[in-house]
Formats: sequence, C-alpha cells, structure tokens
Amino acid sequence: KEVQVQQPRAAVVPPPAVEKRVKVTPQPPVPPPSPKQPQNSTAELFLRFPPEPTQPIRELGSEDAKWLHDHGALFLDARRTEAFEQGHIAGAHSLSVWEEGVADKVAQVQAHTSDLSLPVVVYCAGGDCHDSHLLAEKLWLAGFRTLLTYTGGFPDWEAQGRPVNKGLAP
Repeated sequence: KEVQVQQPRAAVVPPPAVEKRVKVTPQPPVPPPSPKQPQNSTAELFLRFPPEPTQPIRELGSEDAKWLHDHGALFLDARRTEAFEQGHIAGAHSLSVWEEGVADKVAQVQAHTSDLSLPVVVYCAGGDCHDSHLLAEKLWLAGFRTLLTYTGGFPDWEAQGRPVNKGLAP
C-alpha cells in the first residue's frame, strides 16, 4: 500500500488585531455638588445667625456687624437722639433706651418687622455703654428672638471707615 503523505496546509493565522490608540487627556476630578446657596438676604441672615432659644441676646464683633449691615439686617441705635443726629451707622434707626416713648418706638419697630426671628443689631457707644443691652432686653420682651449687641458700637464702626449718616433720617 502506498502511503500518501499529505502536505501540511499552511496555517491560516488571522492578521494581528489593529489597536486603535486614542490619546486620553486626564480630566480634573469633578467636585461634589455644593449645597445650594440661599437666593435672598433673609435666608442668608437665618443661616449665619439663626435664632438660639437658649441665648437670644448675643454679642457681636465688628466684622459680623459689617456682614449683617451688608445683608440688610435691621440696625437700632440705643444712644440718645442728640448722639444719633451727630452721626450714626447708615440705615440705623434711633431708639434711645433712655428717652420717653421707648415702648411706643419698640411697638412701631415690631409692627414694621415681617419676622421677629430675623437678626436685629443693637448698638450704642461701645466700651462701658450698656444701653444696647438694655434695649435688647426690651426688644426681647416685645417678641424679637435674635438680638445681637454690637460691642464696639458706633465708635468702632466709624473708626473702621464704614458708612455713617448724620441727622434724624436713617
């Protein structure tokens, strides 16, 4: 018998796969979403100075007073009307704790305040002056709940070169 030897077939090898190389540019990591910032000053006031039932009357420094002024907080000047006329924080209202009619003035402020929980800044002559604390106590009794006494008072505000008005108008 004759043996036939088969010729080996050429192995069919598929061509090597062509890799497409794409240059990948590293991207900076995406920061996590930040909490939504309040869209109005009222919300900002509450976020930064929330009512604190255990400490409704708190002291306030110069920078916080400026921030509150810039965000539209109510400022009340507890000094005598004469001192207010000579110079006061721009936009502040005169509410002298020692003059007649203080109860009526507190009632007027109360009637014109939309939310008694909003921060109210009360100031006087700073230093040894405690008129702002006395006025804050009267405001507390009238229902105001976030009272901030500006410890430096008008002298500090003026020394910082911040907006000041003269006369009886805020």
